[in-house]
Amino acid sequence: MNYSSIARNTMIAFAAQFISLSVSVVMSLLVPKIVGVADYGYWQLFMFYTTYSGFFHLGLNDGVYLINGGLSRDEIDKSSIKSQYIFGACFQAVICLGITFVSLPLVDDANRVFVIASFALYTVVYNLTSYLGFVFQAMNETKLFSFSTMLDRLVFLAPLLVLIGFKVSDYHPYVYAYLVSKIIALIYCSWMGRDILRAKSVSFGNSLKDGIRSIFVGVKLMIANIADTLILGVSRFLIDHFWGIVAFAKISFSLSLVNFFITFVSQASMVLFPALRTGSEDERVRFYIGIRNSIELIFPAIYLLYFPMVWFLGIWLPQYAVSLKYFALLLPICVFNTKMSLCCTTYFKVLRKEQLLLKLNIVTVICSAVFSIFGVLVLNSLDAVLCGAVICIIGRSLWSELYLNEQLSAPGSTRPFQEILLTVAFVLFTELLSCGTAAILYALVYVGYLLLNHSALKSVASCLTKLKKQR
Repeated sequence: MNYSSIARNTMIAFAAQFISLSVSVVMSLLVPKIVGVADYGYWQLFMFYTTYSGFFHLGLNDGVYLINGGLSRDEIDKSSIKSQYIFGACFQAVICLGITFVSLPLVDDANRVFVIASFALYTVVYNLTSYLGFVFQAMNETKLFSFSTMLDRLVFLAPLLVLIGFKVSDYHPYVYAYLVSKIIALIYCSWMGRDILRAKSVSFGNSLKDGIRSIFVGVKLMIANIADTLILGVSRFLIDHFWGIVAFAKISFSLSLVNFFITFVSQASMVLFPALRTGSEDERVRFYIGIRNSIELIFPAIYLLYFPMVWFLGIWLPQYAVSLKYFALLLPICVFNTKMSLCCTTYFKVLRKEQLLLKLNIVTVICSAVFSIFGVLVLNSLDAVLCGAVICIIGRSLWSELYLNEQLSAPGSTRPFQEILLTVAFVLFTELLSCGTAAILYALVYVGYLLLNHSALKSVASCLTKLKKQR
């Protein structure tokens, strides 16, 4: 594998996500300061629905990605790719129009109708952009996808700052700005893939055949990805239904902070997949051990960031003070879901274990739903609902790591269980002690964890140094 190329593409991906993260921070810190809690709830409802847009390409994008992963632009079948793009655009447009028209007589809240209609439009645009982005990633041209992300976020940032500057409290213009930014990103991707879109189309029969084949290959991964979002999504649906839009907004505020980090770090996975597909088995194993150890040692430091963030957010957004309590319960997701996305899910795809990933995510969703229903109907506790989802995410990550250790013949360790103990210590400290005392105690525990694993820490530092020299 070309490690220097991986490093360059990863840095570009991180740069794109840094811009995206910056825009997200502006949205999280400034929008709720201006928009009322109810309006912010509808804005978050729209954002929540958009996380399920990927369901409506039925696995087409994922199938194209898996089938063509590792092929260059010269090697890829451009005619087939173009025909499947048109095929996807047509059936998704029909589905989304159907959703909009069906919702009109069934939903009596005008704001929710607007959110659903906006979601339908967003879905078509987003999935077409995603299709081209997946093609770029399959060809190992991940920087093009990263640049489209940068453009998308910067185009959205401009009107966002204007709306904030004029203190626009209505959420509708924010949705419009978000949609326009996605359309601009689609135009950019279409231009960068113009040689593909200008290719001669195959016959309708072959287009349908190729599209169904891609859907058949990708649907497992697509459903697995949707199931991944449902692990927390089930909890959010129940919170919205039983506790209303205000409670939903406050929980969503904490979840949005967590999702920013996960999205930021997980972008590296799009760089790793095509590179690992072309790497040797020995390279895959060595890379797995290195990235696994790095995450296990470095990521628990995230808990230390909680304390300054709570102090700042408590001053800046006092109306969301209750959200900060839930933030402590949700923060472990940053550690375990990121490991799952960056390390485990990537290797499941490389090893073509999409069906296993699907089963694993479905089992996790079912467990999360059981915990959530119990927390709502029996305990009537938001804390119980969120803790149940977090426990399921931790369990999924732990099982996946143990499975991959066996599949790749990689040496295991007790660090995953040490991570769980660190997490339990963090949650207990934040729940039972003052912020300052909790910060000091957790810092001491984390330093002890690093000292206990000093040999692995030296190995990780050595690998990072070698990678830096290769660049």
